[in-house]
Amino acid sequence: MAYITQKKIAHAFQAVVLEKGFNRTSVTAIMDMANFRRQTFYDYFQDKYELLTWFIDDTLTETIEHNLNYLPWAEIIKLTCYELDANRQFYAECITAQHEIDVTALVGNHLAALLTQLTGTDSTANAALIWLLCLGIAQSLTHNIITNHPEDYEVLTDSAITAIQMTLTILN
Repeated sequence: MAYITQKKIAHAFQAVVLEKGFNRTSVTAIMDMANFRRQTFYDYFQDKYELLTWFIDDTLTETIEHNLNYLPWAEIIKLTCYELDANRQFYAECITAQHEIDVTALVGNHLAALLTQLTGTDSTANAALIWLLCLGIAQSLTHNIITNHPEDYEVLTDSAITAIQMTLTILN
């Protein structure tokens, strides 16, 4: 039940951010939208920044980690890029309106989990290469979200897949 409540709060959060902007989003507005009492918010989250982190982590966990055993890795990359593009307005608002949460690093962490699973190695040198690659891909994706003239997400997807293929070749 707790996870369902968190998801309802997160969906209300997304709706309020899209309607009012991140800076004008209040706990009261989120909980009114979710049809919960205000105190329920604090049972799960400290503030809207923690909720933002939870929202991104939950979304990317569903998109990346939960698909590791079901989809080829390239399809997971496509799905991730699609998720970010499909919710471009929400992510753009969250990236530009606040600086407490590093959205790029959160995306990079989830991509790194995918690549670490693919390589099956825990070596320090490989981990550093994977982290830098994933951070670079995440930066490309998040920058594309906030730019005035974004590239088609499929172009970024193809670039990310190519970079990952090259890295996997090097690591294997």
